[in-house]
Amino acid sequence: MNETAIKTENLGRDYGRFCALSNVNFTLERGRVVALLGPNGAGKTTLLHLLTGQLEPTRGGSQILGYSSRSLPDSVVGRVAYMGDSEQPPDWCTPRQLFKLQSQVGTFDRKAADDFLGIQKLNPKKSFGTFSKGQKKWIRAAMVLAAESDVIFMDEPAEGLDPANRIKLYEHLRRHVSECDSLAVVATHIINDIEKIADEVVIINHGKVIVHEDIEDIREQVREIFIPETESLPDFTLSAKTLGSKAVSGGMLFWVMTDTDLSGMLPDAATVRPVNLEAFYLSVAEHNHSKDIKEFENEN
Repeated sequence: MNETAIKTENLGRDYGRFCALSNVNFTLERGRVVALLGPNGAGKTTLLHLLTGQLEPTRGGSQILGYSSRSLPDSVVGRVAYMGDSEQPPDWCTPRQLFKLQSQVGTFDRKAADDFLGIQKLNPKKSFGTFSKGQKKWIRAAMVLAAESDVIFMDEPAEGLDPANRIKLYEHLRRHVSECDSLAVVATHIINDIEKIADEVVIINHGKVIVHEDIEDIREQVREIFIPETESLPDFTLSAKTLGSKAVSGGMLFWVMTDTDLSGMLPDAATVRPVNLEAFYLSVAEHNHSKDIKEFENEN
C-alpha cells in the first residue's frame, strides 16, 4: 500500500452562518493523481486552502505527510507545492527571477523548468505581466513541477491553454507523480483532460464530498441506461445503486453503479453503455434523481 500523503477528519469551514465545507473525510495516497471536481461555489478552493493550511478549519482538521496542515515543520513545507487559480507573481518579475527565487527556498530543477518553458518557446527574460493567461499558467506550472514536491495542489492549472498544451501539461504532471511517487490534487472544470491521467476522483457539491472513487472502478461499474417512456421503470431505479437520472426526449436516462449484471432486470427496449468521467460527474452533481423520477412517473 502506498504511503498516506493527506488525511482529513470531519474537516469543515463556516463563514458566519454559511457552511462552505462540511464533514470531509478521506485519505489520499502518494503516487496518485486526484481530480477534484464540482460546480462553481461547491467548495473546491476552500478545501484546497484548508488542506494547504491557508485557512483555519471551523471543525475537524487535515494532515499532510503526517503533520497538521496548519503547523507544518519547515522540512515538510518545502515538500508541498500549491498553484492557486487567482494567486500569481508580480507582473514585473521575469520567469528567470522567479526560478532563481524558487531555487533558494527548496529543491528546484532549474534545467527542467527552463525546458518546460521551451516547449512553448517562452522567453524567460520577459516580465510576467506581458504573457497571456495560458502562458502565465504554464510558467507557474513549471515552478511547481520543477520543485520536485511530494504533494502538489493545483487549482485550474490548464485554464487558458489550448487543447494540445493542456494535454502536455497533464502528461508532465503524470510523469512527475509517477517518477517522484508524489500526490497531485487537481481542481478543474475541464474533465476530459484530467480523466486521461487521473487515478481517482473527489466530487464536491454544496460543501460536501458526495463521491470519492477510483476512476477505474467508475469505468468498470458505472453504466448509463436509457429506459423508453413506453416501458415501466425497473426496480433498480429506486435503489441506492442509482447515482442520478435525467428526463430526456422519449424516456429517462439513469446512471447506475453496480458490479452485477442488470440485463435480467431491464426491458428489452432499454439500452446500456459505459460512461466516461464527465458523464459520471454530471450524473451525480447536476441531475436530481428523485425529482426526475417523480416527473417521469407523473407523465406516465
